[in-house]
Amino acid sequence: MTSAHLPPTPPPLPSLTPTPGELARAQRRGGRSALVGLGLVGLVALTSPVLGYVEDVRNAREELLSRLLNQAQVQSEALGVHLGLLEAELARVAGHPALSPEDGISPAEQALLESAFYHSSLFSEGVALLTPSGERVWSDPPDMPMGRSPLTLRPWFRRLVEGRQPEIDLLEGEGGPIVVAVPMSQEGRLKGVLLGEVRAGALPTRPTAQTSLVLMDDNGQFLMPVGLKLRPGDVTGRLRALADMPGPLTLDGKHLMGAAAWVGKSELLLVVLEEETATAGLRARFLRQLAFHIALLSSTLIIFILLLRHSFRSLLAAEERLRRQETMAALGTAASLIAHEVKNALNGIQAALSVLRHTPAGSELPVGALRSQVERLSHLARSLLSFGAPRAALRRSCELHLLVQDALQGVKLLPESETVALSTSLEESLWVQGDAALLVSAIDNVLRNAVEAGAVARDTGMQPAPWVSVRLTRDDHDAVLVVEDNAGGVDPRLEPRLWEPFATGRAKGVGLGLPMARASVEAHGGSLNYVRSPLGSRFTLRLPLEVVK
Repeated sequence: MTSAHLPPTPPPLPSLTPTPGELARAQRRGGRSALVGLGLVGLVALTSPVLGYVEDVRNAREELLSRLLNQAQVQSEALGVHLGLLEAELARVAGHPALSPEDGISPAEQALLESAFYHSSLFSEGVALLTPSGERVWSDPPDMPMGRSPLTLRPWFRRLVEGRQPEIDLLEGEGGPIVVAVPMSQEGRLKGVLLGEVRAGALPTRPTAQTSLVLMDDNGQFLMPVGLKLRPGDVTGRLRALADMPGPLTLDGKHLMGAAAWVGKSELLLVVLEEETATAGLRARFLRQLAFHIALLSSTLIIFILLLRHSFRSLLAAEERLRRQETMAALGTAASLIAHEVKNALNGIQAALSVLRHTPAGSELPVGALRSQVERLSHLARSLLSFGAPRAALRRSCELHLLVQDALQGVKLLPESETVALSTSLEESLWVQGDAALLVSAIDNVLRNAVEAGAVARDTGMQPAPWVSVRLTRDDHDAVLVVEDNAGGVDPRLEPRLWEPFATGRAKGVGLGLPMARASVEAHGGSLNYVRSPLGSRFTLRLPLEVVK
């Protein structure tokens, strides 16, 4: 028996509390949210040293590259000036008209050359006079090295012969020395070549304690290597790129920073390299700062977790106390409703017995009143027993319109049914798989609710002619039972709690009928819903039809 329709002044509704499982889940969600928040705070805190380290590294690299570029430019200019002086000195002598290596070396020519270059400090390896075919005519010292291959095979010598322009390049292969060669021309005819050689150690380029120098020709051959395993095919392009864009590179497994500049008018490239040790101190400082921040955040996290755990335990204890209080309040409200319902029935029985004492034998009036109150108590007892210990469903094939008729027979015994017009329209041959007793009880609760609501509406003057309409139809694969009345509908304040146990707003009923009816219907795979109709309430009970094999 349920009470879903309200009089003008309903009693307060009992409140329901979250279950311990819901509390635990909510607290876990709160804990995760707090940890995520703390993680975001930690991430923000760690971002500061990381960004600072990145900025410091960038500044240190820019400063290092600026210094390397400046050093490369200064040393390449100094080397260019030095090689230009050597070229000018050779050109001065090569232009002397007395020199003519084509017909050999005369004593006058030898004296001229020795006076100009004998043991000259300008050319650390020596000076040589060559014929256009590359044959040595004179050299100081006489055994001055000229390389293993013929001079005519050297790219720089071929360029000199073809272009009649001075050449500055490596003599032959890796390691130098540097050769400065000046053509000797007369009336547009090449009559010889004056050549000077310079060792790397005699050049005005000196690496510092931190830097290394590489002098590279246009063919990718190296002078003054840095002690790295430089393979021209691998690094030539990268080293040349440093002339346009100084930056980091890796050679022989070492991380270096480099800058480069071209030497004067020659095809030589001077590269300045330095190991990237400038950021080592920054990296160590960053790691120390990061370790400090991590330790600080870890300790903060531990303290926060301990405080959070203590808070959670306190919250659990407080929620448990609140749950017990509200449970006791709900039990008290339910007990009050049950006692009120029992008291009303007992008062009715007592009144019927008083009338029976003064009524002639055979009168049906007090007996009907007694039967009504006993039925009222019986229905209350059944509702409480079913709510406290619901039985398992015993399913079998049932014809739904017969179950509805059974429920109607029980409702027609109610005293309220005498004042409420009841109309039915039941489609037959709608078979469902279900427990007949549970389904009859569910339908009975919905019908009883509508009939009692109509009686209340008539007694309060809200509806002088109450009626209840019961329609059973087929909707595709479902059977649909619609119970509609004109009693004004459920009070809007009760609608959100309509399906909760003990949620009632009338003096009659304890609020168990509708919750038990929905539970029974949903146990059969169906649904029970309420909507407000223009005149009152409309309850729709939907059950899946039995599949015919």
